[in-house]
Amino acid sequence: MMRRLLLALLLFGALRAVAADDVPTLTVVGDAAPPFRIFAGAEPRGIYFDLIKRLAQRVGCRLRFVEVPPARALAMMRQGEADLMIGLLLTPERATFLHYLQPNLPPVDKRFLVRPDGPRIERYEDLAKLQIGVEMGKSYSPTFDHDAKLSKDVSDNYAAALRKLRAGRIDTVVIPEAEADWMMREMQLHFDKAPYRIVGQPTYLTLSRASPHQRLLAPLEQALSELAAAGEFAALMQRYR
Repeated sequence: MMRRLLLALLLFGALRAVAADDVPTLTVVGDAAPPFRIFAGAEPRGIYFDLIKRLAQRVGCRLRFVEVPPARALAMMRQGEADLMIGLLLTPERATFLHYLQPNLPPVDKRFLVRPDGPRIERYEDLAKLQIGVEMGKSYSPTFDHDAKLSKDVSDNYAAALRKLRAGRIDTVVIPEAEADWMMREMQLHFDKAPYRIVGQPTYLTLSRASPHQRLLAPLEQALSELAAAGEFAALMQRYR
């Protein structure tokens, strides 16, 4: 009797191990961009990462989060070294190697931060004579991204750009508004938000076209639709205000 019980337990353990091996693990890449993507602490979190975790529960997969700069993250997605990236604008070039999942995520306005004694930015044309801080690998809008007449100072991250702004080395920093609020609180800085803004465009969860998990495309979109209908997007945005 004991021998049968032992064999049964061993068989049960083996079946559980096989079942666990069948659960796919998807690699999620991105940079720290609080409150959207937060790597501080034991477990990655934030508006976008919490959303991906809910999706993973619904489709039955595991996640592995890797913090890398935006340009490196995109390269990993192009090469199939990563599976998911979230919070991207849709561009024709990126669409050649990324599936953009529907529905889209809520748009986020981009704001121009200036020192209290800094320049007035009331319209797009006011940017022409300014040194504008941007983050490497980020996209802001088609017009802004491809305007070769603008003088853009590229930093590895927004923290570095904000330090340059504080030191007077640049005139302004363009940054997603929710991220600007978070960064100023964390760095104990105060900058004004210029009247002119880049109106937010839809952002997306993307699956690499080179990912071996293409079968999850439809389940992920279905789960995303269900979460959007349940008001999860808005709830997560509110939680991290």
